[in-house]
Amino acid sequence: MADSEASDWEAEREAERRERRHLPMIGLGLSVLYVAGVALYLVIQGQNPADLALNELGDFVGGVSSPLAFLWLVLGFFQQSREIRLSSRALNLQAREMQRSVEEHRRVAEDG
Repeated sequence: MADSEASDWEAEREAERRERRHLPMIGLGLSVLYVAGVALYLVIQGQNPADLALNELGDFVGGVSSPLAFLWLVLGFFQQSREIRLSSRALNLQAREMQRSVEEHRRVAEDG
C-alpha cells in the first residue's frame, strides 16, 4: 500500500511539475501582449514617451508597469500555492511512513 501511495504521489508531483512550467509561459505571453498593446496605443495616438518631462515619464513608466507587476505577483502566488501543496503531501506521506516504521519496530520488539 505504501508503494502505491508513493507512486501516486510521484505521478501527481510530475503532473504538477509539468503544470508549473505553464505559469511562466502564460505570464510571458500576457506580458508580451500587454507591452505590444501599449506600444500600439502609443503609435496610434502619435505619442512618444521620450518627449515627456522626467517626472511625467516616471509616472508613465510606473503606470504602465503596475499591471505587469500585479500579473507576476498573482502568478507567483499560484506557483507558491502549488509548491506548498506538494510539500504538504510529501510531509503527510513521510509521517505515514514513519508511523508504519514505528509500528513495525514495535512488532519486532514484541516478537523478539
